[in-house]
Amino acid sequence: MGLPAFLLIGAMKAGTTTLYHDLRRVPGLWLPPEKEPGDLLDPAVETPEGRARYAAKFAAAPAGCRPGEATTAYAKRPDHEGVAHRAVRVLGPRLRVIYLVRDPVDRIASQVRHAASLGDETRPPDIAVRADPSYLAYSRYGWQIEPWLARLGPAQVLVLSFEVYAAHRQAGLDRVCAFLGVDAVPAGALPANASACRRVTRPGSVLRRVARSRSYLYRVKPRLPPRLHAVLKAVALPRAPAAAARAGLAPATAAALRAALADDALAVRAGERAGALRRGMSVPAEIALPDGIAPP
Repeated sequence: MGLPAFLLIGAMKAGTTTLYHDLRRVPGLWLPPEKEPGDLLDPAVETPEGRARYAAKFAAAPAGCRPGEATTAYAKRPDHEGVAHRAVRVLGPRLRVIYLVRDPVDRIASQVRHAASLGDETRPPDIAVRADPSYLAYSRYGWQIEPWLARLGPAQVLVLSFEVYAAHRQAGLDRVCAFLGVDAVPAGALPANASACRRVTRPGSVLRRVARSRSYLYRVKPRLPPRLHAVLKAVALPRAPAAAARAGLAPATAAALRAALADDALAVRAGERAGALRRGMSVPAEIALPDGIAPP
């Protein structure tokens, strides 16, 4: 059984679900039906048993396809440290990594809405982002990608602006496929993963346990026609609270967050790229790594 040749590592709430679905449609690639498998977070993946469990998730990959997976927690320092080192030890030094970023403050606002939609965040957004350091940490893109660059080098790490990818989908998908060494396909409809009023499974609920079970993800879900899956999801799952749609950050809070991120060059560059797109400028999806992040 094969193991991943590439990883989509985040950032959280920066379009990884869209790119995951796009890559699942590319004939030369194969990603499991389980997004966020997270095996590389656990040191046990380096044991023979752990490696076998991880490899089993890719057993259905057709011969000749390049397998990969998407787990945003692989770029969630400091909650998960050492993932890049572990990934290279398990998957080898030829591993390729894709990292999607977006305007860092917009990403934080989206994370707050996501947490509120799940019932995990009950504080007002402006209080939450100041009280929980993870909101800011996950937007420190340069800091998050640093261990991957140290282990793999800049030639094997692709950083993309999600705002530009979404606006120029075909060009973005072409770039990702070229990076992975496969032929691209026409981009499809943009999958929606907005937190506001989306269908959710509550933490600890029976539905969440079923939806995340290996039997459902690898045996049932792949056999469901997409339209039937959408109907079942609409019938079985409640919508996120309407309050999640209204969760936003006050201008003063957004300014304070942006000031706190000013020392992270990649976060600054991601915000500049999103701003340029909003002003109607023509900009590429790929973001060059600022000096000081990539190892010499």
